[in-house]
Amino acid sequence: VPPSKPVAHVPTSATIGSKAVLRCTETDGSPPPTFRWYKDSMLMPTDPKTSLTFRNSSYTLDSTTGELTFEPVSSFDTGDYYCEASNNVGSPQKSDVIHM
Repeated sequence: VPPSKPVAHVPTSATIGSKAVLRCTETDGSPPPTFRWYKDSMLMPTDPKTSLTFRNSSYTLDSTTGELTFEPVSSFDTGDYYCEASNNVGSPQKSDVIHM
């Protein structure tokens, strides 16, 4: 079953230096989909240190659960986020964009 449109749970505000958790949920996909996160329309790498764009961010990304955790969150992390759910069936589905 292809994934349905996922829902991004993004805190609209976060305190700099604290922990911020973004979640992506999807209920229909079988096999269960994997999740990717995008910030300002750019795919976020699993490891921010591998990317010039994201190397100032400190986050962990779990593609299985759809959790994106900033610890600590910084001013670099302000932006428009959305997630994408995909499995081997149908086309990937994107969530709405939420500004953090």
